[in-house]
Amino acid sequence: MKPIKIFFPIAVWCMRIGLLLYAFINYTDTFTQFNLTDIRFYVAGVFILASVLIFISGFSYNPSLSVLSGLAITVIMIYSLVVGFNGSLDSRFVSQLFIASIGMLFLSKPSRL
Repeated sequence: MKPIKIFFPIAVWCMRIGLLLYAFINYTDTFTQFNLTDIRFYVAGVFILASVLIFISGFSYNPSLSVLSGLAITVIMIYSLVVGFNGSLDSRFVSQLFIASIGMLFLSKPSRL
C-alpha cells in the first residue's frame, strides 16, 4: 500500500497547532504570574516564544527559524522530563516525550516541514 502524501502537510500543521495549544494550556499561567525570580517563568517564556515561532515558520521559507525553535522546545522538554521524573511513567511524562520528539522533528528536518 502506498503512503497518502497529501496528509503530510496536514500532519505538520497539526503538530504546529498542537505545540501552540500545549504552550497555552501548560505555560500561560506560569508566564502570566511574572515572577522574575523563578526559573519556571523563563522556561515558560522560551517555550511559548518557540511555539509561536514554529507556527510562524510555517508561513516563511527560513529554515533557521524552525531549527532554533525546535532546539529550544527539545531542550526545554528534556529539562522538564529530567526534573519532573518521579520514578514512574505517567501521562505527563509521555506527553512531554511526544512534545520533545516534535521539537526534534523540527530541529532535524526544517526544510521539509
